[in-house]
Amino acid sequence: MATIKSGILGGFQGKVGTVVGSTWRGRDIIRSLPKSSGKNPTELQQLQRVKFKAVTTFLNPLRTPLGVYFGSASGVRSRFNLATAYHLTDAVEVTDGVAQILYPRVLVAKGTLFGFQNLTVSHAGTDITLEWEDNIVLGNAKAEDVVNVVCYSEVYNTFLVFQNVAMREALSATVSLPQNFTGTAVELYAFIYDPVTKTASTSVYLGNIAF
Repeated sequence: MATIKSGILGGFQGKVGTVVGSTWRGRDIIRSLPKSSGKNPTELQQLQRVKFKAVTTFLNPLRTPLGVYFGSASGVRSRFNLATAYHLTDAVEVTDGVAQILYPRVLVAKGTLFGFQNLTVSHAGTDITLEWEDNIVLGNAKAEDVVNVVCYSEVYNTFLVFQNVAMREALSATVSLPQNFTGTAVELYAFIYDPVTKTASTSVYLGNIAF
């Protein structure tokens, strides 16, 4: 059943006959129902479906951050679309029909802001400390740029996103993970963001950190 919005002349959501109404990027659209195909998918099509499912399942929890920090929306392609396309091409592989995300190639942010210089990481308990060198005079770096940290736990299948944990000029930042992460490990990523120009650096992968 379709739902009409804004009166009889407004957009609608749902199925009516052979068409479907929906809202996309703030606009009301109508599209035809997809036609089912009696053909079996080719090996390449099946491979692409497996990869697409793995990538979208992995990235969906990051939909909001990726919508802010990944590249620049272009035309009808959202930042999340751009992130999905990148990971389908560069950050997933399929072996014996099973897709595997390649964590060192994952990007949680992508942009032209100057990133970290000589970034190092250490941890004590479930506290993770990042340290870097002063590079404020280089490129478009600013003292007030903010540091963001993202952790992914394969055990818990969850992301922890730490935003604005320090300014670039601080030269260090510490994030604390829940105590139930003791005995597990996380994939660690970090990047810098300029909230004035709304530009991110491309994230760096800091490895698998075991607690």
